[in-house]
Amino acid sequence: MRSLFTFCAIGYLLIYAFEGAIRYGLYSVGSDSVILLRDALIVSPLVLLFVIQALRMSVHPAYVVFAAIIALHGTIATLNLGTTLPAVYGAKLLINVLFGFIAARQLTLPSRPLLLLLSLVWLISIGGVVLDKFVYTFPWMGLTTHVGGIAVDVSRGWDIESGPDKRAAGFTRSSIAAAMLLPMLAMIIVPRIRSIVMRFLIVAITVGAVILTTQKGSLAAVLAVGMILCAPEWSRYSLLRIACVSFAVIDVALPVITAGLLTPTDGGGVFSSASFAMRIALTWPDAWRWISNNNAFPFGVGLGGIGGAQRFYAANFFNPSDNLFVFLYANFGLFGLLYLGWASCVGWRLPRQFHHPAIAPLAILAFNLGYGAALSMLEDQVSALFIGASVGMLWQLREAASAGAASSTAP
Repeated sequence: MRSLFTFCAIGYLLIYAFEGAIRYGLYSVGSDSVILLRDALIVSPLVLLFVIQALRMSVHPAYVVFAAIIALHGTIATLNLGTTLPAVYGAKLLINVLFGFIAARQLTLPSRPLLLLLSLVWLISIGGVVLDKFVYTFPWMGLTTHVGGIAVDVSRGWDIESGPDKRAAGFTRSSIAAAMLLPMLAMIIVPRIRSIVMRFLIVAITVGAVILTTQKGSLAAVLAVGMILCAPEWSRYSLLRIACVSFAVIDVALPVITAGLLTPTDGGGVFSSASFAMRIALTWPDAWRWISNNNAFPFGVGLGGIGGAQRFYAANFFNPSDNLFVFLYANFGLFGLLYLGWASCVGWRLPRQFHHPAIAPLAILAFNLGYGAALSMLEDQVSALFIGASVGMLWQLREAASAGAASSTAP
């Protein structure tokens, strides 16, 4: 089963890394919907593992938690919104978290051959972003199609598609995807490198590539986490723990303390504060208004209560949320605070012998929480996958530490 999960995880990552090119190929032959088959790489091994474990009467606790969350918050959404579509869409997002949680070790602490493969994907993806920015506009840029009756981007086009402010996406589907994938790959690779020079070089190249994508939220997060990964070894674990909690607090605070704040949303280039001002002036207030009008306190709107799911049942009120806490609150209400708090603290108080294997998952988690100040991270397939993997690995380390403590005090 371990090999199956590894194979499916790598296949899924490769599709994500080259999704722009893959979708263009499918678009060219009129088979856009075939892209949906990639979900089988996530669902099939989960179902098979569940069946095997159920027959052995030993089901992984992650399945139980996943089922409880889907049942509770999915029921709230169905009763609240009068349709099962939001719950189904929300479950589709969260199943990546479940897969990542179970395949945590393969994704965050990969074997040497797998690490080399991920390094190659990182290198090729860097090259794709550079080509897209300075050399060649890929033919899939800006194309749209329909999948399941919903208009989707083959590769997302932006208002700025050329010149120095072009949002480079490389081989991925959008610049957001590139700015999501490259830092997380780097955070798997860097902790396995002893040379401080090589660490700094990989972080610097990753930061440079993220600059080419123009994604400011990702840039801020990768800069912060990258500096920690280049810090002295004895300080990395503590700094990453602090970063996780600090970023989680920022995620909650930003859309709350800026409510009612008047900000200019005029242009100024892709590196101006205009997009952040738009979140303050429009996106977050509209999100709070939608939640307030459809809130089943303390449960929020319910699973699938905001974001992409709205395209199926409330297209006129679609809101991307553009903040992890806003997204969690709409989907889970006050339980969202509980889930966010647990995730940000799960890596605390590990014994010293567990600090080194905790670095990569803590770095991945910190990056996602940092970027979560400006984006609803769980709506990205690979972000959801790696959030699940980082939390799952840290949970495994805590369980191992607890088992070790118990055995050391046993008679």
